[in-house]
Order: sequence, then structure tokens, then C-alpha cells
Amino acid sequence: MILSRLIIRIISVGALIGFSTLAVLAQDSEKLTSANNDFAFKLLKQIAREQPHENIFISPFSVSTALQMVANGAAGETKTEIQNVLKTGSLSPDKLNTAAKNLINSLDSQPNVILNLANAIWYQNEFQLKPDFVAANKNFFHAKLAGVDFNKPKSADIINDWAGTKTHGKIKEIVSFPFSPAIRVILANAIYFKGRWAEPFDKGQTKSRPFYLSNNESKQTSMMMQHRHFSYQETKGFQAVRLAYSGKNLSMILFLPKTNSSPRQLLADLSAVSWQDDISSQFEGREGALVFPKFKLEYGVRLNNPLKALGIKKAFSTEADFSAMSDKPLHVSEAKQKSYIEVNEEGTEAAAVTGFGFTLLGAIHDPPKPFEMIVNHPFLFIIADEHTQSILFMGIVNDPIN
Repeated sequence: MILSRLIIRIISVGALIGFSTLAVLAQDSEKLTSANNDFAFKLLKQIAREQPHENIFISPFSVSTALQMVANGAAGETKTEIQNVLKTGSLSPDKLNTAAKNLINSLDSQPNVILNLANAIWYQNEFQLKPDFVAANKNFFHAKLAGVDFNKPKSADIINDWAGTKTHGKIKEIVSFPFSPAIRVILANAIYFKGRWAEPFDKGQTKSRPFYLSNNESKQTSMMMQHRHFSYQETKGFQAVRLAYSGKNLSMILFLPKTNSSPRQLLADLSAVSWQDDISSQFEGREGALVFPKFKLEYGVRLNNPLKALGIKKAFSTEADFSAMSDKPLHVSEAKQKSYIEVNEEGTEAAAVTGFGFTLLGAIHDPPKPFEMIVNHPFLFIIADEHTQSILFMGIVNDPIN
């Protein structure tokens, strides 16, 4: 069959175990979390490089999860490139899938917040996917599978209804009809989060204040304010505060670059290693005042170029090898993500759907003085799970009311 004739589009949404086995499982989960976080920083850096003045909001966890599912259908150099970018090559497919399953199960069990992760695969009626590819994504990623007729409008309704349901109505359209006549499969990954702050902001303290853009212009912006004991750190390059959500497993880490820096400069020094060794472990209790803008972002990004720049190139070419997915030769034609976030006095609501398209082919000291952190210029933020150390969402806000 001619390579250009077939398109698959993927959209991203009993016995006792010995102590040694449990330890190995825990090590594999830690390896996967570190790999996911490393990919998270690389992906945001690349997107910020391509969109230096835009508001950016992504779920790198959604992208890496979707790529891990795609990798179950890849072979040869195509699979190797995906593994190299995701840094999962040290884990066998079985270990990687098991670690992913354990991580998803852990994240799904959150107290006092809503965190939903979902995956699905729709395929053209009578199109054959390889059993091992189906089994891996169904058993380890809890992917829903169903046959549809992509030649009928109802197929788009089914997929969009699923996305709307899994994101609580925040992302209602991830596909549109008519599809390409050659479409055969859609694989979807979705993530949704809603959490109240452990210590909500008082609406009576919210006031209009100036927010200074990167071009030195300012906009009046609705700013929240709190004065209390925070989890805080400060370096020569930034101030940072951790804002816990109810249940205190999940939190937003807010980074304010110093005036001689920027979110992109700050991001340049961040990686999975620095995140774990130099950032996460350095927060301390500190009295202070935080002024922080309310904001709402709807964001969409085409991921083809960022992923190619990171090293996933074969998958997008006619040399791609997805022979573990189908007997038909396939290559990625489109990768994208749609996302949403709203931050206010009560808490945060966030959602994302990721998509890929395939075409054939010590000591006692005096207490420090209270800090003041006024987030009135472009900033970086991360939403992470403290238990697993997983980065779920991250973004750069250059203009909170754009």
C-alpha cells in the first residue's frame, strides 16, 4: 500500500510479593518519574524557545504518557529515538509498562482533590491492530478500546464527548469531522485536575495591581494576597513558594525570576536532577507576604517541531517503524496538545489532552525577616505530586490577562 494512503491519528488522554521485588518495583517507578520530569523540562524549554513571548501551559506528563503508549507500537530506530528522548531505555518494555501502571494508580488515588487520568483507542471498524500493542495499552494504561466508522460524523462526536467528559467540559473538541479518508486509529490521553488550596486566599484581599510585561509595559491585573507562614526559598536568580492543595500531596510551585532574569533564563538551569536535588529539597518554612495574579489560560500547541528538535525524528518520517502497532507502514503526521487552567482564590482547575497523528509510511538561628514576593512580572509555575515527585503540569505566564 502506498505510504500516503493510510493515516492514524493519535490524541493525547493474590500472591504475596517479596521485599526484594517490591524494592525493584519502587526503583523502576523512581526511574520513570525522573525520566518523565527530565522530559518535562526539556519539552517546556523547547516550546518556550519557539514561543518566547507567549503564555504557555502544558501537561508534559500527558505527552510522555502518550509517547510511552505509542512506543508500545514502535520498533527499530523509531522506538530507540522515543526511548532516548524519554530516557526510558534502561527499562525493559514490561518493566516500563508496569512502572507506568503503578505511577498512574498512585496518582489516581489522591485525597481531597480530583485528579483523573484516562486513555482510549478508537480504530476504524475491521482495521487490525496487533494484539500485543492492544494488550499493553489496555492492561497497563487502562486504555478503552472501541471500533468506530470514521466516515460518519458520529465518530467525531464519540471522541469529543469522551474528551469533554474526562476533562469535565474544559476541552470539548479534540477532533473535527470530516476526517481524512485514510484515518484508521485515534489514541487519546487526557488528564484533569481540580484542587482547593489548603489555605485559600481571602477574596477581600484581592486588588487590582500593575503587572509588568517583558516589553516594560504594564497591565492592571487582579492580584490575590496572603500573609502567613509559607514553604519558601530564595536564590540569586529567583524567589519560589510552594502552595499546597487540600490533601497536601499536590502543590503548585511558583517561581518568580529576579528582575535581572526571566522565566526562560530560569528554565535553562532546571532539569530532573536540579529539580530533585537543588529545588524540591530546599524549601523552608518562612513568614512572608505573597501577591499573586489570578489567571485563566486556554492553550494549544503543535508538538511536531518540538519533539523533532528533542530527537524524535524517525517517527515523523517515511522511515518510521511502527510494525509493533500494525502490519501497515505508519509514520507520525501530527502531534498536538490542548490545555486549560484557571487559578483563583479557591484553588486551581486544569486539564489537557495530547494528540499524535500517524501517516503510513541543624543550628539555631534568629528567625529570618519576613519575605515579600510580589508576582508582578512574567513567572514560571509547576503543579507536581509531592508523593511521587511527578510533574503533572507546567507553564510560563507572560501576560495573565492576555
